[in-house]
Amino acid sequence: MDIQYFITFREVARCQNLTRAAIKLGYAQPTVSVQIQRLEHHFGTKLFERSSKRLKLTASGVQMLSYADQIVEGYHHALERFSTGANVNLAIGTTETLASFFLPPYFQAFRSRYPEANVVFFPTSDHEISRKIKSGELDIGIVLDMPVIDPELKAISVRNEEMIFICAKDHPLHGRQDMGMNELQNSSFILTEKGCCYRSALERSMHDKGITYQIVSEMGSLEGIKQCVLYGMGIAMIPKIAANEMLAKQQISAFSIREETLSSFYTQIIIHKNKHLSAPLRYLIELITSQAAGARG
Repeated sequence: MDIQYFITFREVARCQNLTRAAIKLGYAQPTVSVQIQRLEHHFGTKLFERSSKRLKLTASGVQMLSYADQIVEGYHHALERFSTGANVNLAIGTTETLASFFLPPYFQAFRSRYPEANVVFFPTSDHEISRKIKSGELDIGIVLDMPVIDPELKAISVRNEEMIFICAKDHPLHGRQDMGMNELQNSSFILTEKGCCYRSALERSMHDKGITYQIVSEMGSLEGIKQCVLYGMGIAMIPKIAANEMLAKQQISAFSIREETLSSFYTQIIIHKNKHLSAPLRYLIELITSQAAGARG
């Protein structure tokens, strides 16, 4: 009996729907149906009661699910026990900011432990990362957002990410501290792309306070935004980790808005609540959370 049949059975039991299970498993629906039928034929019992809306486990199905959990978990543990890392494949969704300015030292440490692991990064939006984790396209997401609350996902907060306003060194707001939001009236902004969580929060806050502003440019690249600020095209709000190097070199300047006027943002690890955490994946999560906590302390 192919182990995949038990993996498929567990997913169908969770989804209570063949189509949704097929999407999460990456199979065509007929393939999932055939696997369930072969499992039922092999054990000579009916595992699901079928209706037009959903599938419901029979009494035998409930018993089989308990055995399937033990079989699949045992299989995964055996893989981890005898794996050298050569068969480890991780698909990770993250943002440009975190991929560039936060994650590199953690992945260097991960590669030292699992040098043969194949780790693929997919830079995309936080919304798309959540969607792909739910569909099974990604193993894990590392996002910068307000606290993620989703019944299908588990979110692990890593650290608070400070937002900072940057400007040219000769800008009138250069060096100001704890300003009121109203002092941004009629400012020229270089903004991140639409859909970016901190852009949305900034625009929402300015709209609520009746502040008018001009959008000079919209960019998906933080490096491009910083260069526009350097040349005096306008101001921008970006994560402080993305501005630290240019601030240290005194290439640009910064100013701050009172904290209560803006939402808080966090680097978070998100995984599917039903995701099996392999030893390499657990190690990566522990690496990021423990070292980031140590850096805060």
